[in-house]
Amino acid sequence: MGSVTGDGGDGRQLVLVSGWPLTRKRDAELAYLAQYEQHGPTVPFGGRRSGYGVEPDHAVVLAVPRFAARHAADHTRDDRKRVILGPDLAGGTAEPDERDVLALLRGAYPYLPADAEGDGPGARPTAMVTTARAVRRAAQLGRRAAYSGPDSMEVYNDLVVGKYSWVPDDAHPGPAAAEIEHLPIHWLKDWMLRLDVECGVRDETVLHRLYGTVTSYEPGTGRVVFSPAGGHPAISVPVHRIVALSGDRQRRSDGQVPTHEPYDG
Repeated sequence: MGSVTGDGGDGRQLVLVSGWPLTRKRDAELAYLAQYEQHGPTVPFGGRRSGYGVEPDHAVVLAVPRFAARHAADHTRDDRKRVILGPDLAGGTAEPDERDVLALLRGAYPYLPADAEGDGPGARPTAMVTTARAVRRAAQLGRRAAYSGPDSMEVYNDLVVGKYSWVPDDAHPGPAAAEIEHLPIHWLKDWMLRLDVECGVRDETVLHRLYGTVTSYEPGTGRVVFSPAGGHPAISVPVHRIVALSGDRQRRSDGQVPTHEPYDG
């Protein structure tokens, strides 16, 4: 196990560490980081190869002595996304600002369930979301008109391969809610899909694309239950945060898609 020594008198610093937990052979020089306090949730960071399959990989924010932060950053300088240095913590016992912690975590995974929880009950989609939805609807008018019905297998088949996008109603529930409710939603878990969502806290949100599988849909609330790529536990995404759900025309497996990427319309 790797170790780092220092006088510990130069204060503490937040660091984002990906590839968590530090249990692989290549992590030996970073394993000492596990002794330090974690702040905020553990977030998805894709998957890691394990035998013949893939197991979830994660990212966390730790508060560590500055000498440990410098060592971790130096040790991973050829893999800059592995360790990201955050703000210094004022004073020896000061707790980090939650906003600093969440900002670091969003660098690893942009959608945090706590963001939507802060929207409050009965939250409506923002202008950013409704505008993006309108663009997506307009782009597929011709294809939508060609389907024999809202619950046809044509809709499902085109959805999972990225030829068609499901776009939620601006006022839930409506025709879009009825459409997805009548599709074989239990089959979607077999496909790698992309969920375009609004990420961040209100007044500071951005659109992002998440990859993973849809495990269920809650008709009453409109929540999509979504498992991030890499086999991560499912998270619940409220409909007012969703721009669209679709497949990817070129990349359709866990090994081909990223965990997330910027939204490109």
